[in-house]
Amino acid sequence: MLVFMPEGVFRRGFQLALWGCALVVAWLAFAPFAEPAGFSWDKANHVLAFFVMAALADGGYPGRDRELPRWGLLLGYGLVIELVQWPLPYREFSWLDLVANLVGVLLYMGLRAWVGWRVRHARGPARSRR
Repeated sequence: MLVFMPEGVFRRGFQLALWGCALVVAWLAFAPFAEPAGFSWDKANHVLAFFVMAALADGGYPGRDRELPRWGLLLGYGLVIELVQWPLPYREFSWLDLVANLVGVLLYMGLRAWVGWRVRHARGPARSRR
């Protein structure tokens, strides 16, 4: 059934999911939690959030010509989060959080490259052994 859906529907879905995810990440980043939501190690939350947002951004705004703006805006969003947290009494600015955001994006890019390589180098139909 999904085969008959226009490509724009998928792209719009990825875009809406990305913006929704960005709002949830902002809420989690600015809320006064005593413990980080998600994993107990805050850096794992950053890696996971930016991995997911990178995948959604890639699906919503595809194309090689959009790669630099896509990753730059995503990492810039992480910087904005840290700058907003800086004056908050229950939060703090962290360079390590920015590094974790970058690691999440790089992990996604690495996985995407690996999957692309596997698809390009997939074997043809299995050959019968004689």
